[in-house]
Amino acid sequence: MKFDQLQALYHQPLFDLISQSRAVHLLHWRGEEVQRCTLLSIKTGGCSEDCAYCAQSSHYSTGLERQGLLSLENILTAARRARSQGDPVLHGRSLARRA
Repeated sequence: MKFDQLQALYHQPLFDLISQSRAVHLLHWRGEEVQRCTLLSIKTGGCSEDCAYCAQSSHYSTGLERQGLLSLENILTAARRARSQGDPVLHGRSLARRA
């Protein structure tokens, strides 16, 4: 998008912008369906990454109670349950490498 297009968009009346965004939304999603996802933290706290916004980081006192790694059996049980309910079962880093 070029700057003049962005500027025109920015200066539109609010309700015109809402109407246009709804039209774009309806082009891409008309159904009554909602995609559901399940997140599972297999290890809580103690992450070695230094992300100041994240409660998982071991670099900051966040008040989060640290929990060890879940057993493989518990992880697989949760993944099977999620899949049986129609949720996708993915791993963030594997997915990022595929992109």
